[in-house]
Amino acid sequence: MRINRSIHPKKVVLWSFVLFLVTACNPTQVAVSPTPTLTLHPTDTLTPAFPATATFTPPPLPTDTPALVVPCFVTYIDPFAFLPDSLNLLVRANKGVQQFNLQTMQQEQFINSPSNLNGPVVAISPDGEVLAWALEDGTVQLTRISDQAVLTNITPGQVSPIKLEFSPAGDRLFSASHDGTLKVWDMEGNLLNGFQPGGGEFMNIGLSHDGTMLATIPSDGEITLWNADNFKIITGLSSSGGYDTSDVVFSPDGEYIAADLATGLFLWKLPDRTELLGASSAINSMAAAYSPDGSLLAYSDLNHIVLSSPDGSQILRTLEGHRSPIFELLFSPDGSTLVSADDMEIRVWRVEDGELLAIGKSACP
Repeated sequence: MRINRSIHPKKVVLWSFVLFLVTACNPTQVAVSPTPTLTLHPTDTLTPAFPATATFTPPPLPTDTPALVVPCFVTYIDPFAFLPDSLNLLVRANKGVQQFNLQTMQQEQFINSPSNLNGPVVAISPDGEVLAWALEDGTVQLTRISDQAVLTNITPGQVSPIKLEFSPAGDRLFSASHDGTLKVWDMEGNLLNGFQPGGGEFMNIGLSHDGTMLATIPSDGEITLWNADNFKIITGLSSSGGYDTSDVVFSPDGEYIAADLATGLFLWKLPDRTELLGASSAINSMAAAYSPDGSLLAYSDLNHIVLSSPDGSQILRTLEGHRSPIFELLFSPDGSTLVSADDMEIRVWRVEDGELLAIGKSACP
């Protein structure tokens, strides 16, 4: 069953009963700054909500001291990328993209789309200058962030696009569809290559950091690795297939590949295809990401975040506080910040010590 992520960003309904039990047994209270409730609008600018810095030495705190105040900021709930400065977070809305500055806690701009976006099908070029998004009529549009100028419109002729991804060099755009087709375009919208390998639907794709390998997740069966230039098969990775919410990510050095699939989190060592985590691990994950330096693998386990060694063998830290399944994990380009999202809020963490820095919601108390 395909889920409309514009309503439910990930397969939250599948976990509702589980999370009812989790919340009932271990409720989490997070104090937020006293920011007034706002109605979010593309033209809104947001006021910093950080607490004032103390200028005196406080007396000893009583044992029943309330939780520290965590800044709350008003935003949408579908983050998908950082800009190269590691400060500006891009968050998808129904009709455009919000650029939010995590240092000033203000919206820098709202980049408007001409019509509703086709779910979460949006990507940013490696240099942070161009957005690619799929509109609800199937058109793929390239838009310059600085002045919101439309650079080109592409009519891919694909049914139900599921993923747009730029090549690491930023000179090509890959578009994948549920109909099992994959096409490659240049930045002027010219078709460079395309194929349809057969075997059913694509659930998602992922590119290696050097741009040489492409991974495809089918609805049923094994993940396939392809040569990204000529689309010849490199190898298959035995697995369970995925949902349209599944992701596949390569480690920066190309040594590992991780995927959150229908039966849980899978992790392989390449090129010998050694399975390090799989269905037997029983990790209920809907998000995975490698840190830019490749030293950390972050993955969700229901509503918890696990930071592990890149091969998954050592758990280094667990971050808790989400009350719904986590569907997105993003490291900042400098590796200092981790952003996580569920269907209710965005959380911003400092990677070094796991401190929660801020919480984003559609409205703050």
